[in-house]
Amino acid sequence: MNTDTIVNMALVALPPDRVPTEDEIREIVERLAPVYGSDESIKAQVISKLLTRCLVKMDTGFALVEKHDPWVHALRPEIEPYYWDRFKQWLQRQGWPAGVLSGLDRTTDEVLDLLGNPAELNTWKRRGLVMGDVQSGKTATYSALICKAADAGYRFIILLTGTIESLRQQTQARLDEGFVGFDSSELLKRNRRDLRVGVGLIDGRRQATVFTSSSADFRSTTLDTLGLGLNALREPAIVVIKKHTKILENLRDWLRSYNTTTQSGAIDIPTLIIDDEADNASINTNDENSDPTRVNERIRELLTLFRRTTYVGFTATPFANIFVNPDDQDGMLGDDLFPRDFIYTLQAPTNYFGPRRIFMDDSGSTLHLRSIDDANAAIPFKHRPNFKVTTLPGSLTKALHVFLVANAIRDLRGEGPTHRSMLVNVSQFTGVQSGRGPDDPGVEGLLRAELERAQTAIRNFSSLPPATALGNATIAALHAAWEEEYRDCGFDWPAVQGALRKAVLPVTTIAVNQRTGPRALNYKAHKDTGLRVIAVGGNSLSRGLTLEGLVVSYFRRSTKMYDTLLQMGRWFGYRPGYEDLCRVWLPQDAIDWYGHISDATEELRSELKRMYRVRRTPKEFGLAVRASPDSLLVTARNKMRTAKEITRVISVSGEAFESVELHSGTKPLLDNWSQIKSFVEAAESTTGVSETQPAGPRIMRGVHRQVIADLLRNFKVPETEFRFQPGAIADLLDRMPEGLMEEWDVAIPEGEGKLLPLGRRQFKRLKRKVRMAPPGVLEVSGAKRRVGSRGVEKAGLTVAETEKALRLAHEAEVEVAAEEGRKAKPPDEINVADKFYRAVRSRPLLLIHVLEPELEMSQEDFSGGEDRPHPPDLGDGALVAIGLSFPRLDAGITHALARYKINVVKWREIFSSSIEPGDDDDFQEEP
Repeated sequence: MNTDTIVNMALVALPPDRVPTEDEIREIVERLAPVYGSDESIKAQVISKLLTRCLVKMDTGFALVEKHDPWVHALRPEIEPYYWDRFKQWLQRQGWPAGVLSGLDRTTDEVLDLLGNPAELNTWKRRGLVMGDVQSGKTATYSALICKAADAGYRFIILLTGTIESLRQQTQARLDEGFVGFDSSELLKRNRRDLRVGVGLIDGRRQATVFTSSSADFRSTTLDTLGLGLNALREPAIVVIKKHTKILENLRDWLRSYNTTTQSGAIDIPTLIIDDEADNASINTNDENSDPTRVNERIRELLTLFRRTTYVGFTATPFANIFVNPDDQDGMLGDDLFPRDFIYTLQAPTNYFGPRRIFMDDSGSTLHLRSIDDANAAIPFKHRPNFKVTTLPGSLTKALHVFLVANAIRDLRGEGPTHRSMLVNVSQFTGVQSGRGPDDPGVEGLLRAELERAQTAIRNFSSLPPATALGNATIAALHAAWEEEYRDCGFDWPAVQGALRKAVLPVTTIAVNQRTGPRALNYKAHKDTGLRVIAVGGNSLSRGLTLEGLVVSYFRRSTKMYDTLLQMGRWFGYRPGYEDLCRVWLPQDAIDWYGHISDATEELRSELKRMYRVRRTPKEFGLAVRASPDSLLVTARNKMRTAKEITRVISVSGEAFESVELHSGTKPLLDNWSQIKSFVEAAESTTGVSETQPAGPRIMRGVHRQVIADLLRNFKVPETEFRFQPGAIADLLDRMPEGLMEEWDVAIPEGEGKLLPLGRRQFKRLKRKVRMAPPGVLEVSGAKRRVGSRGVEKAGLTVAETEKALRLAHEAEVEVAAEEGRKAKPPDEINVADKFYRAVRSRPLLLIHVLEPELEMSQEDFSGGEDRPHPPDLGDGALVAIGLSFPRLDAGITHALARYKINVVKWREIFSSSIEPGDDDDFQEEP
């Protein structure tokens, strides 16, 4: 008997409505001893799994709210929680921990209270946004909200999914189980008793009406056949539709033709519109002086059809939603989709495996991340739709072997028939993914051949003694994967080799894209045995779709857009009992960008929480965030349609800037070095500038802001450096009122490199890896796109300021630890982030980074030839970068007007080398 069976037996005996104590868990396991015998290892595994599952919790979130009267508490005596009760029971049967279920109950009560009151007969229209995490359970959250809204009196629910049919069908199937109660694929059948699923098997006395199915999107002809209209229904009705112009028009036309009930033509039924992946396709990305995009226009038309309606966007990447113009009022279409009434931030359960754990925790990065540096020869970043893949990168073959070994380890851990997945996303083109025939098998075909080779070797050699079996090259490669990745997993190689046959022979490969059809990845059909699959795809695997039991991800797509990159991270989610086995292969620049974006997302949440504490509104938050220097990377994709110049207002208050991108040409780099030398020499000889030499970097105090402005104005960065605009910041300093940021600290951090004279002293240069980015650009590489080391902004602070920063960092650590369900680190073990030093800084800081560059080259760069990258020859000069650290400013001018000059061709070359997901699953080859 496997441990999962014993765990499920224990769960039945534990209290379902509260978090059990550790003593209760141990007592139940002791009582089950007759089932598993005296095997202490099984007992320990069962206790560990129960502790992991049962002690997980989810706290309620927090909200920015425009003026609103709560209504749920007053209406509760009249609400029969029929839909919610059976959904709650369904989640309990799925093994949801009591602590998470309790948190979901409280969270959705809070969100429900922000919606319009369905008992209110006067006209009301509310707009809100719920922000979660990628793959963190947003579907369960809005399913619970739908159930509670239906119980409270909402009669019609429109659920907008993404633009991909496979995602819509997956979402419909989940709503069938969680809300509707029967299999909607048989929508036209009158007798549905034998079609009950999910909550319908718990209580089928009542059932919601569904106008779409898990096999077909909205069709008005189907409703005509069924003779259905909203006014004739006694139970709530739901449609689950794609954000596709024609589908939205069909729904709009049917509603107008058959459901209007007032003289004005409006529909007088409380209606809830939930927009899943609300940042995808829904946002109006056209210029302010142009008509809205078609999908955005159609959604706004739907909103105008109802007298009483609430629109709630759900997303993990709310950047674009926040940048919607909150002042945009279109007389014909009504106001845009800006969440003017509320922004609610969900808290992920404590066992969530997300960006913070992978990209912001150093130990997590070391454990889970692997760099791809050998793939360009096999699959170039930029390739045509008809590109023929003839071989797999060595790193992809290795990732495959790691996945196969991980399956054996999960079997040895007693998981039983669970789903196991590997993700491979290397191209947006279906032909490259699936191939075009025997002579062009594509990535999926080549992987299938490699898998079959491994399965044949396992069938023939895995039962032999290890010393003999390792004589086979494939078995040796699997052993090497175990040795490098899983040596400390708890099982030695003889045990793993012995488990390979049962673990690996069921594994299959499949392409998931437009060509293969939306039902290609069918976990439901393998619910009793578990599906073990290597899924090869593109955009179908990039947003919304859940890969069950995902262990290994191999992702090689290029984009720098915050929302797109985060949504492509399908490896986030929940990994109970096998988190330590998860591996993610990414190009190094993607690893760096994920680290940077994870930081930016955490900052967004921190700003939300700060504004929540001071009771600010969504509009105030939106205006503040739009002034962030990071905002361009979020929105410029939408603005760069034909424009050659973008003008944006950015804030410097509490911000840090670094020249991560530098010119690769010798002349501009030598010009920068000359500017820095002159600046330091002038500062050393200026009356009033003092110098200190503490244990850290050399500090010069009292440098006048005009001198800083002159340096910034003359410092050269590429036009592709969007976040750091030294000229715009120099203009801001010129406009500062007298007395504000007059005196600056200047620090020159030292490293471990060669000595170099600068001013009156010599400095050891900072060793930094650099790489050639777009043509003419030298990019400082490393985690989170930083030049300076963590803690560098401590320079110049007083002892009192440093202690205050540590207190702030410890308070944040306590808060994060509580969210993650772990013990907080003591103050002396905290590595203080620079944002806490900025929070206490009283004077701005200029950092001068004198670099000793090491050119970071991938394997394909070593092919030889004159085109191989090489660092610029600066002779006696040095590569130099600068950084700025601004205190939080409560008065005066804090915003710079930055102009970004670039044409659309260059923009696409730099930021969109992979095509962004559109209305289709993936991109077909050209005819």
